[in-house]
Amino acid sequence: MRIFLIKVLFLFPLLAFGQIEKQVRDDSPGLFKNQRIFHSTPKPFFKSRSEILSFVTNIPSDSIFSSTLFFKTNVMESYQEFKLEEKKGLFEFLFDPETYPGNRVQYYFIIETKNEIYGTPISDDGKLTPVNKLLVDPVQYFKQQARLNR
Repeated sequence: MRIFLIKVLFLFPLLAFGQIEKQVRDDSPGLFKNQRIFHSTPKPFFKSRSEILSFVTNIPSDSIFSSTLFFKTNVMESYQEFKLEEKKGLFEFLFDPETYPGNRVQYYFIIETKNEIYGTPISDDGKLTPVNKLLVDPVQYFKQQARLNR
């Protein structure tokens, strides 16, 4: 019985370590470790408030040929393209719902270098998948949050 316990205590950490190493070495393009553009989606996206859509990258500034935001609202037929300039390592665009009306916004970012093109957000199968956010009424949002926090 004692030998069995020693074997279990010895083998369990090895099995757990093997599983963790498999997850770390996963080559899925959607994983954080494989991305070159880092963006956090504003939560929530309010109808009456401007939002800064921004990203940072670990690509050296002198290697970037262009950085672009593509976005559209539900009332637009196609994506609009906006070139972004770097300011202290940050690429930003001010989204104003009064200038670009709608109830829903979709957007994604692209960086072009001499040899490669990078984009975000990326799905788990490696495809560029635009952020799709509903523009919410702030009064209704905070009423709902108050009800949920009771």
